[in-house]
Formats: sequence, C-alpha cells, structure tokens
Amino acid sequence: MKLNKKSLFGSIIIIIIFSCTGLTSVYLSAIIMNALGFDKWSLPYILGYIFIILPVYHLLLLGYAFLFGKFSFFYDKIIRVINKIRSIFT
Repeated sequence: MKLNKKSLFGSIIIIIIFSCTGLTSVYLSAIIMNALGFDKWSLPYILGYIFIILPVYHLLLLGYAFLFGKFSFFYDKIIRVINKIRSIFT
C-alpha cells in the first residue's frame, strides 16, 4: 500500500492507527464470537469471524483515524477496497 505521507511523524501516526485497530478488532471479535456461543474453530465460528471482523475492523479503523486526524486518508483507502471487492462480485 502506497502511503502518501509527508513526514516521519505522519508515518508513525498511520502505524499507530493500524496497530490500535488490529488489537481492538481482534479483542472485540473474540468477545462477539463468545457471546454468540459458537464452538471455537468450528466452521460456523470461522465463517462468522470472517464476516464479523471485516466490518468491525473498518469501523474501528475509521474511528481511530478520526481520533488521530487521518480520517480522509483512511476513508479513501477503505472506499477503494470496497470498490475492488464489489468489482469481484459483479
């Protein structure tokens, strides 16, 4: 992924956003999957995890990006990913 960064500080902020998002999404997804009552590593658990973690990750990414002032950067990246996924299925 090409980062249109202007400084070292901007790059560090982007890395922090990705780190916070990854850790939080894994933590929240595990809580959600346990609340739904799936047996760990069963097929429904794996499929549910995939379909839950994708939107949770993107929402958290935008949330952290907003907090750190990089919302427009990440919003553009997410829109591109969504368009690529949509083009695969059309």
